[in-house]
This record gives sequence, structure tokens and C-alpha cells, in this order.
Amino acid sequence: MDAVEFFKTVNRLCKNKDCNECPVYKNNTCSMIGFDDYSTKSIEETVSKVEQWAKDNPVKTRQSEFLKMFPNAKTMGGVIAICPNDIDSTYRNMEYCDHSFCEECAKKYWNEEVADND
Repeated sequence: MDAVEFFKTVNRLCKNKDCNECPVYKNNTCSMIGFDDYSTKSIEETVSKVEQWAKDNPVKTRQSEFLKMFPNAKTMGGVIAICPNDIDSTYRNMEYCDHSFCEECAKKYWNEEVADND
């Protein structure tokens, strides 16, 4: 269930159940107070705007930024085929590393989100 569907369902639940029969009503407190038709519409609009922002602003990873500078870099299994330890002496993902290419180690390193440094 996505976020919009969740809030629509909460709104429907609140319209159709007595609070004492509600599955989210505990200790005389409703954890879903304030969800009505207006707030559901507002939530739909907010989710839509956030989704559009996410499309317009994809996550920047080490790999995406590196590939902007070196678009023809060799990859293996969808990840840059450079051992992280060869370019970042502070990176230690494994207890033992022989500085050969390890796909799992590289995936973790290259797919890490980086700050916006435009």
C-alpha cells in the first residue's frame, strides 16, 4: 500500500468504524486524528509534488558523480570496477581486503549517496 492509499484507507476507516472498534485506537487515543476528505486531498497533492521533485532530483551517488566525469569507466555487475581502497585509503568495508575487485564491497561504496556539491 502506497502512502496515498494508506491515508485514503485511514479516512475510510474513520468514517466507518466506532473509535472503540478501530484497530489503531489504543489507550483512549486515536493515532489517526485529523484525517478527513480535505487532508486526504492535501496529502495526495503533497505526495505528487514530492514524487515530481524526486524525479527531477535523482539521488546522487559516488558512482553517478564519477560517471559524469568518466562516462566510459569499466563496470562489472552494474558497478564501477575500481576497488574503493584504490582511490579512498580511509574506506574499510571488510576485515580482510587484498585490494582486488569485490563486487559487494564496490556496490556498497559506489552506491552510497553523496552530498550535493554543485
